[in-house]
Amino acid sequence: MTGGTRHEPSPCDQCKHRVPEKLAQATWAWYRADGVRVAYRKRLCTACFCSLVLPLDKDLDYVNGLTCPACGIATEDDMDPIYVTSFLPGQGKSQIEAPTCAPCAAAYRVRVQENATLLEDSRVEGPSATGPSTPSTRESYWAALGILPREAHG
Repeated sequence: MTGGTRHEPSPCDQCKHRVPEKLAQATWAWYRADGVRVAYRKRLCTACFCSLVLPLDKDLDYVNGLTCPACGIATEDDMDPIYVTSFLPGQGKSQIEAPTCAPCAAAYRVRVQENATLLEDSRVEGPSATGPSTPSTRESYWAALGILPREAHG
C-alpha cells in the first residue's frame, strides 16, 4: 500500500462487527411513565438495522385500528409508542411512529439501550408534535396572536 493509510471501519454499536459498508444511524425516542422524553442513538450495520429498525416499520391502519407492530394486539386505547428517526446510507432520512403495546415497548427499549448513546434533550421549549409542554391558558392564546388583553380598571 502506497501513499497513505487505510481507514479502519467503525464497529456497529449493536453487534460490534466492523463492516466495509457505511453504517446507518438510528435514534429512538419515547416518553417514560413520568412524562420525560428520552432518546438513544446507535450506528448500525445493515443486518442490525434490519433487526432493530425494520420490525417497527409497518403501515398504520387508522380505519381498522392501531396494532402493536411486534405482537399485533390492538393499541388504540393503551399505547406506549416508540418514535424512530433513521438515516440509511443512500436512502436518506426515515421516520417511524410505532404504536407499541406496553410489554413489547419495554422489551424493545431494553434492546435499543444496549450499547446506545443517551442523548440530551436539545429540543426548544414550547409546543411539540405531542402537544404543548405546559397547559395553554386563554391569555396565552391571545398572546400568540399578538393581542394583549386589557387590564380591568376599577
